[in-house]
Amino acid sequence: MSSNSASAVQDNAALTEMYNVDQKAREGDHIDWVKLTKDDEQRRNDLRQMLAANKVRTGTDYYHAAMIFQHGQNPDEYLMAHVLAMDAVALGSKEARWLSAATLDRYLLSIWQPQIFGTQFSGGYETVPMTHDKMNSAIVSDAMRGATCVVPSSQQDKVLEAANHGGNFGSTQSKDGPCK
Repeated sequence: MSSNSASAVQDNAALTEMYNVDQKAREGDHIDWVKLTKDDEQRRNDLRQMLAANKVRTGTDYYHAAMIFQHGQNPDEYLMAHVLAMDAVALGSKEARWLSAATLDRYLLSIWQPQIFGTQFSGGYETVPMTHDKMNSAIVSDAMRGATCVVPSSQQDKVLEAANHGGNFGSTQSKDGPCK
């Protein structure tokens, strides 16, 4: 529930389940990407109906909706993810702070503009090294990254280095200080 008040609006249980399925589908080493793409599209269609029926109402609901749209296929879906993430932050979702940066970066890249926070990477398949997608590091400072729970650029470089030298791909999401 989003609040301790007895009259508070509760999180949408169906949307929470949809989010959990969305996240679980991305686990493991053998993902059926054709099936996942179709399932993602169906989730976004179901979510559009929930949005139209005003069934997305809490910060957690908006966070879950943003993550589902973040797995979209086009700029409009990425922009919708960003709007939903910003709504989640406005409604008090602390976990949506990083997602607000990641959705903006993904949207910018989808319209052939450089990302500004540094949350998006590409490559890492077979013999192709992982790289930071196009980046305009002059717009957002590390302090601004920190405000959205994005690790500093030096830590992003370490994520890349580890991933390209046999280590696990780490997240660009900070778990320190106010981002705990």
